[in-house]
Amino acid sequence: MYDDCIEYLAVHELVHLIEPDHSTAFWHRVEPIVPDYLKRKQWLAENGAIYNL
Repeated sequence: MYDDCIEYLAVHELVHLIEPDHSTAFWHRVEPIVPDYLKRKQWLAENGAIYNL
Protein backbone atom coordinates (compact mmCIF):
# COMPACT_ATOMS: atom_id res chain seq x y z
CA MET A 1 0.00 0.00 0.00
CA TYR A 2 3.04 2.27 0.46
CA ASP A 3 3.53 2.97 -3.26
CA ASP A 4 -0.21 3.31 -3.81
CA CYS A 5 -0.49 5.98 -1.14
CA ILE A 6 2.57 7.85 -2.40
CA GLU A 7 1.03 7.91 -5.88
CA TYR A 8 -2.35 9.07 -4.53
CA LEU A 9 -0.75 11.84 -2.44
CA ALA A 10 1.34 13.08 -5.38
CA VAL A 11 -1.65 13.16 -7.73
CA HIS A 12 -3.80 14.79 -5.04
CA GLU A 13 -1.32 17.61 -4.53
CA LEU A 14 -0.67 18.11 -8.24
CA VAL A 15 -4.40 18.40 -8.94
CA HIS A 16 -4.49 21.17 -6.34
CA LEU A 17 -2.42 23.23 -8.80
CA ILE A 18 -5.53 23.28 -11.02
CA GLU A 19 -8.37 22.91 -8.50
CA PRO A 20 -7.64 24.67 -5.19
CA ASP A 21 -10.32 22.94 -3.12
CA HIS A 22 -11.91 19.50 -2.79
CA SER A 23 -14.80 20.28 -5.10
CA THR A 24 -16.49 17.81 -7.41
CA ALA A 25 -14.25 19.12 -10.19
CA PHE A 26 -11.20 18.27 -8.09
CA TRP A 27 -12.24 14.64 -7.62
CA HIS A 28 -13.23 14.36 -11.29
CA ARG A 29 -9.63 15.23 -12.15
CA VAL A 30 -8.18 12.76 -9.65
CA GLU A 31 -10.38 9.80 -10.60
CA PRO A 32 -9.09 9.14 -14.16
CA ILE A 33 -5.52 9.07 -12.85
CA VAL A 34 -6.19 7.10 -9.64
CA PRO A 35 -9.43 5.17 -10.24
CA ASP A 36 -9.34 3.59 -6.77
CA TYR A 37 -8.63 6.88 -5.01
CA LEU A 38 -11.52 6.33 -2.57
CA LYS A 39 -9.85 3.17 -1.23
CA ARG A 40 -6.52 4.94 -0.84
CA LYS A 41 -8.16 8.01 0.71
CA GLN A 42 -9.98 5.82 3.22
CA TRP A 43 -6.81 3.92 4.12
CA LEU A 44 -4.99 7.18 4.80
CA ALA A 45 -7.91 8.46 6.90
CA GLU A 46 -7.67 5.34 9.06
CA ASN A 47 -3.88 4.92 9.11
CA GLY A 48 -2.36 8.25 8.13
CA ALA A 49 -1.30 9.14 11.67
CA ILE A 50 0.96 6.08 11.81
CA TYR A 51 2.04 6.16 8.15
CA ASN A 52 5.68 7.13 7.96
CA LEU A 53 6.61 8.65 4.61
